[in-house]
Amino acid sequence: MTGSTLMDFLISVILLLATGAIFFLVIDRIAPDPMLNKIGKIAVGVVLLIVFLLAIKAVLFGGAGALHLAPSGFIWFCIGVIVILIVLVIIDYILTWIAAQMGAGAPIVEIVKYVIFGVALIALLVVADKTLMGGAYTAAIGITR
Repeated sequence: MTGSTLMDFLISVILLLATGAIFFLVIDRIAPDPMLNKIGKIAVGVVLLIVFLLAIKAVLFGGAGALHLAPSGFIWFCIGVIVILIVLVIIDYILTWIAAQMGAGAPIVEIVKYVIFGVALIALLVVADKTLMGGAYTAAIGITR
């Protein structure tokens, strides 16, 4: 173990904690129902654990193949989260206004909101993958940066 590897490990742990904290804070606002909320939390929680274990592997067993988290990835994650939240707030206000114009019981607006917030949750997971795993998983299904 070198001093450089130890510093990479400490940086990775700090970035993991910060990314996880922001994700778990934001998902409560984005997930359209409790089940999708739990699925998102489990998905990112498992990825956070795996990245943490890879960081431990790097520091203890030589990390030539281990992941390296960069502060720039965290900044892009935060930017992505902010953009998603801004878009969702605007869409929510517009759809709430449309529902008010349609009168009571406009279930179509609630269906549209559910779908849009579900897509936003997927976007949040893609941004988390780009930050934590370098886009390794979403790139495999054709989602690129």
